[in-house]
Amino acid sequence: MILLNPPGDKLYIRDYYCSFSSKADYYWPPQDLIYLSGILNEEYSVRVIDAIINRQTEDDVLSEIEDSGARALIFTTGTATMQSDLRLMERVKAKTNMKIVASAGILPFIGHEFLKRYEYIDALLLDFTSPDICVFLRSNEQLDDPLQGLITRKNGQFIQSTEKLPLTYTVPVPRHDLFDFKKYRIPIARRFPFTVVVTSLGCPHNCGFCTAGAFGYRTRDVDGVIDELRLLTHLRVKEILFQDPTFTINTNRVVELCSKMVDNGFDFTWSCNADIKSFNEDKIKHMKAAGCHTVSLGIESGSDKILQKYSKKITTEEIKSTIRMLNAYKIRVLGYFIIGLPGEDEDSIRQTIDLAKQLDIDFASFAIATPDVGTPLRREALQKGWMRADEDVFDSTDFPVLETGNLSKEDVWKLRSQAVREFYLRPSYLLKKVRQIRSFRDVKLAVSNALSLFRKS
Repeated sequence: MILLNPPGDKLYIRDYYCSFSSKADYYWPPQDLIYLSGILNEEYSVRVIDAIINRQTEDDVLSEIEDSGARALIFTTGTATMQSDLRLMERVKAKTNMKIVASAGILPFIGHEFLKRYEYIDALLLDFTSPDICVFLRSNEQLDDPLQGLITRKNGQFIQSTEKLPLTYTVPVPRHDLFDFKKYRIPIARRFPFTVVVTSLGCPHNCGFCTAGAFGYRTRDVDGVIDELRLLTHLRVKEILFQDPTFTINTNRVVELCSKMVDNGFDFTWSCNADIKSFNEDKIKHMKAAGCHTVSLGIESGSDKILQKYSKKITTEEIKSTIRMLNAYKIRVLGYFIIGLPGEDEDSIRQTIDLAKQLDIDFASFAIATPDVGTPLRREALQKGWMRADEDVFDSTDFPVLETGNLSKEDVWKLRSQAVREFYLRPSYLLKKVRQIRSFRDVKLAVSNALSLFRKS
């Protein structure tokens, strides 16, 4: 059994809910492949091919797959790389005739059309925590019954379960040892080696530009997370990115997990994706005690009008208040911002740039507004003729695909580049970063990220 992160001409992150090329010199593995490694390991010998981190070509990967003798393959994909991923899968099918299963956060929204268009794909995995993937793989013929979390084929028809996914799920401990985690890197990490852990799926919010809300919110059993952290301790992993879309949503759950991390004596430093409105001092204290040093916040815009339009349900004053609270506990902040949402003009984007500079945050990520499959933003873009229905390959770090009237694509790209330069080239910011350098590794990481970041700006 092969788990494949396909090759690409850039350092692509296939991050389940979205996909994009790395804006700086960072990389982490696909969450779906990590958790599938544990599920499949109970019945199969599992082999991981991460062609991105190993910089393999399509021919390299095809040769390795042929030589493996494997009978099935699951690959992860996304909007940034879909066409090249499918081109490779067509070649794999022609050479091996193995079972091929696609996994991606976009597939629940386009599944039947996808299978109809790409006949060499045997099934779609809509839920990478589902044990029914093993049922599908062990069968030598097409199945009559629907499988939870999959779309399969039967005599030209598509079979999909209508059963609701459980709100709490359990997965076997992943085989992190199959992944080359010593090659993973992020600029916010305090230590290495580093990898990702997922404790919940989806999001209870429905921001107009994000797919995570369309999946609802599901939580993993905390004891299962602790078992995974024990394995990572054994593997001598030092740094964790909790890659839930909204790790901090449930206060009781965060406190329970952090308390158990402390009780087990885990020596991790870690970061997470966080929800601005979910913070309180008790939660922050427990996170800090368990090793949290950085949170990533979806700030998105400096315009309250734009925040309201896209159902962000926060205000700029709430943003400032939350960041002051995090600063008080010496937890760093990475702020995510979006440039070029429909309804924006130069003034609203200027508000976003100014807010980013005013906030006491350590990192800022400025992405181009991207109409991801499954989002209200995409539906709006199609209804208003801002894009073609067949446009399904795009990357939020590349040139804009939307032009909505107020600003041209060139204007949006120019303002995004301006945002990066204004934030990172401030003398006060540069001095702050110099003061934080503690080792030669810090210097190398800072230089590498800066070069990569400004090449894209």
